[in-house]
Amino acid sequence: MRNILATLAIAVFCIIAPLSAHAQPVKFGVPPWPGVTVKTEVVAQILEAIGYESKQVEVSAVMVYNGLTTGDVDAYLASWIPLQNELFNPLNEKNAFEIVGTNLDEAGVSLAVPNYVWDAGVRSIADLAPNADKFENTIYSIEVGSGMQTSTEKIIDNNVANLGDWKMLCSPVPAMIKAVQDKIKHKQWVVFHGWRPHWMNFQMDMKFLTGVPGTEGLVNESIVYTLASNDFKDRFPQVHTFLKNLYISGHTQSEWINEYGFKEQAPETVATKWIKNNMKTIAPWLKGVKAANGKPAMEVLRKAIAS
Repeated sequence: MRNILATLAIAVFCIIAPLSAHAQPVKFGVPPWPGVTVKTEVVAQILEAIGYESKQVEVSAVMVYNGLTTGDVDAYLASWIPLQNELFNPLNEKNAFEIVGTNLDEAGVSLAVPNYVWDAGVRSIADLAPNADKFENTIYSIEVGSGMQTSTEKIIDNNVANLGDWKMLCSPVPAMIKAVQDKIKHKQWVVFHGWRPHWMNFQMDMKFLTGVPGTEGLVNESIVYTLASNDFKDRFPQVHTFLKNLYISGHTQSEWINEYGFKEQAPETVATKWIKNNMKTIAPWLKGVKAANGKPAMEVLRKAIAS
């Protein structure tokens, strides 16, 4: 009798264990940035279509990096390097997470000004201090704790380019852009955090400033890593393969950001429309990936989209 019960117990466990694994959601860390918001939504919708659950944890980048080490976050699609080096390097040196792959390599960051300020001769960060009064000694920054904010804070603290008496006006990305647009509308001088890919590059008349020694942490060409917790591959092997394959062009991410951030479409709408119209782009992402039912993921996705 005991042998029969033991056999039944093993059988039940074998049935339940896979179902539990598939039901366990992948927790994505999502800071409040348009690019990662839509990118994560695209990935989440693809995962749902092939039978895997996901959860989007909307927190700051600081909390995302910490969450990768505590189990609160499983994966992160927006590790901008070198911009986030202060968050990235200490944990990477401890092997506290896995670098799954590079999902974007056409990125760049600097301070930016409107075209009319550029035309007036402000083309380098070195040109800011001589025009401090026109800028009201203020740099418009994204949220406190972001890579751009902390890099700019270092520039000010170290008096790089004589910016030691400048201040930052920090706010979430949408609020910062709105404030900058208001300045531009009235032809006022303004300097702000700019980056690509982003809709600002083709919806706003703006130019990126060249850097000077000491601004390398802010002014740079960037790559964006996909990060995951160290046990991610063991817990989500098929999703791990998907994320390892994930690569997004700068044009595609700018398109997503424009639809969401500028045209104000819901990220769910942007993602659904893009997935339906870009199956050829998605196919390499799902190469070698099996859906939750064991079938090829791309085959399952096509059926889900067609239904």
